[in-house]
Amino acid sequence: MKRSLNLARRAVVGVLLSLALVSPVTAQDQPGEIVVFIAKKIITMDPTRPTATAVATRGREILSVGSLVDLEPWLKGHPHKIDTQFKDKVLMPGLIDPHMHPMLGAIAFQNVWITPEPWNVMGRQTPATIGEKAYRDALEAAFAARKKDAPIFMTWGFSADTHGELSREVLDSISKDVPILVLQRSLHEAYINTPMLVALKAKGLDESKFKEHPQIDWTKSHFWEDGLFSVVLPYLADTLLDPVTVDPAYLKTRDYLTYNGVTTVADLATGSTNWDLEMAALKRTMDTPDSPVRVRLTPDVYKLSIALKSPEAAMKLVGQLTAHNTNHLIFNNGIKLFADGAMFSQAMQISAPGYIDGHHGEWITPPGPFTEFAGSYWNAGYQIHVHTNGDAGAKMVLDTLQKLQDEKPRVDHRFTVEHYGYADDGTSRRIAKLGAQVSANPFYLYDLGDRYAATGLGTDRAARIAPLGGLVRRNVNVGLHSDFPMAPAEPLFLAWCAASRETITGKVFTPSERLTLDEAIRAVTIDAAYVIGVETELGSIEAGKLADFAVLDKDPYEEGVKGLRDIKIWCTVFEGKTYPAKRGISN
Repeated sequence: MKRSLNLARRAVVGVLLSLALVSPVTAQDQPGEIVVFIAKKIITMDPTRPTATAVATRGREILSVGSLVDLEPWLKGHPHKIDTQFKDKVLMPGLIDPHMHPMLGAIAFQNVWITPEPWNVMGRQTPATIGEKAYRDALEAAFAARKKDAPIFMTWGFSADTHGELSREVLDSISKDVPILVLQRSLHEAYINTPMLVALKAKGLDESKFKEHPQIDWTKSHFWEDGLFSVVLPYLADTLLDPVTVDPAYLKTRDYLTYNGVTTVADLATGSTNWDLEMAALKRTMDTPDSPVRVRLTPDVYKLSIALKSPEAAMKLVGQLTAHNTNHLIFNNGIKLFADGAMFSQAMQISAPGYIDGHHGEWITPPGPFTEFAGSYWNAGYQIHVHTNGDAGAKMVLDTLQKLQDEKPRVDHRFTVEHYGYADDGTSRRIAKLGAQVSANPFYLYDLGDRYAATGLGTDRAARIAPLGGLVRRNVNVGLHSDFPMAPAEPLFLAWCAASRETITGKVFTPSERLTLDEAIRAVTIDAAYVIGVETELGSIEAGKLADFAVLDKDPYEEGVKGLRDIKIWCTVFEGKTYPAKRGISN
C-alpha cells in the first residue's frame, strides 16, 4: 500500500514539475492563460465530485476541477501556470450572504456602537452594555468623544429591554445644540432630539402631515417601522449617504465581507431610503475593478412606489434594471416586500396568546397593500422576497402566496420567506406545501433566545426561534443570512448557529430544529445561491461557474460543528483574482 501511495505521489510531483517547465509562473498572467490553484483540499459542494485538490481557471471562470492529473487534458495544449499559494489551505466556493444591506452596513460603520451584546468586527471590539445607567453613561461618553465637525451625532444598538427607556427629553439633556440620532438595535426604530427635529423640518419634514401616524410618538420623538422608513429617512438620505462619509464606510463593509470569505451578497432592500443616492454609492464603491464582492440588487418596490409617487413608475424602473447589469451589480428579477415588524424590537406579529406584556406587533406594509403589490409582481413573473418575522406575519404572507398560486399558478417561483424569526412546525409544513423557500437569520436564537424566553415570548415559544430543521426535512431550500448589522456577516459563524442552536449563554434550544453540518454549509454556499437565483453561476466549484473561492485555514468537515465558528478565512478569490482577508477596521 505504501509503495503504491509513494508512486502516486511521485506521479503528481512529476506532473507538477513538467507543467512548471512547460509554463513557468510569470509576474503577469498572459491573456487567456489558465491558472491552476493547488490546495490541500477543495470542497466543491458538487455532489458528483465532492472534493478535489486542483481547480483550473481562465479569466473569470472555472475550466476544470479534480486532481492535477485530471486537469492535464486542458493544460497540455494551453498556456498555464501553477499557483501553489494555497497548497496547505482548504478551498470552498465563495461564501454567499443572501440577505444583507451594504447601505446599512455603511451607516453602522458611521455610528458609535452601544449594543446589548458584544461584537468583534475584524478586531474592532464592542463590549456589551447592560442596564439603563450603563447605557446612559456610554451614550454621554460617546457624545463627549464625538467628532466635533460631524453634522450630527449618530449611535446604534439601543434596546429598550436591556437599556431602559429613551425619549427626546433624555437626548435633549445630552445636547440642545447638536442633532442626535439614536438608531435602535433593529434599525427599524429611531429616537431624535430637538435639534435633529428642527434640522429635519428645515429639510422639508412637515409634522402636521404625519401627526396621526400610528408608528410615530412625536412627544418622545420616537419613530418606528413605516414611521421611520417613510417619514424620517427620506429627509436624512443626503446626510447618511454623503459621499465624503459614506464611501469609506461602504469600503469598510466590503473589507469586512472579504475578511469573512463572502464574495456575493444580496442587497435585500435596494432603494429603501433614496434610489439615486444608494445606487450612486454602490457604483462608487462596489462596482469598481478592484472590488471582490458582487451585489445582487433586490429593490424595495413598496417604498420605491412611494418615492416615485406611482406603483407603475416603480415597476417600470425595476423592469429596466437588467439592461444595466455589470460584473459587480446584478439584477435578476428579485424584488422585496415587507410584512410585519422587526425581531429585535419585538414588533413582529405573533399569534395568540401574544406577547407576555400585552403589547402588539406592527405591520410595515398593511395586509391590503401587501397583497396588492405581491399580486402585481407575481403576475409579472418576478421572484418575491418577503421580510416577515412572526408566525402571524408568516400566516398573512402564506395566505397571500396561496391566493396568488390559486389565481395564477407558477412553477419554480422561489417565493422566499426572509428571516423566519418565530414560527411553529405547522408554518414550516405550509411553506413546504406551497413550494416556498426560506432565507433565515439563525443569529436570532443565539442573541435573543435567552432574553425572549424571559420577556416577550416565554421559554416554549423562544425555543421556536429560527426553526430550520423541520424545513429541511421537508425539502425546503434554506439559506442563511446576516442581515448585517443584525448579525455578524460571518457565514461560518451563522452556519454554527444553525447547526448548534446554542444561545449566547450556551443553552441549547430545540435540538430537533438543528441543521446538520452539511446542511448548514450548503446554506451559505449552493443553497444560498439558489435562494437568490444564481446557482448556475455560483455556490459550488464546478466547470463553467465563476471562479469565486473562500480560502480557509481548516477543513469544516474535519472540525465539525463545534469548531466551525473558529475557522479563519485566509483570503478570497473573486473571479480568478486573489484578495487578502487581513485588512483591519479602525474604530
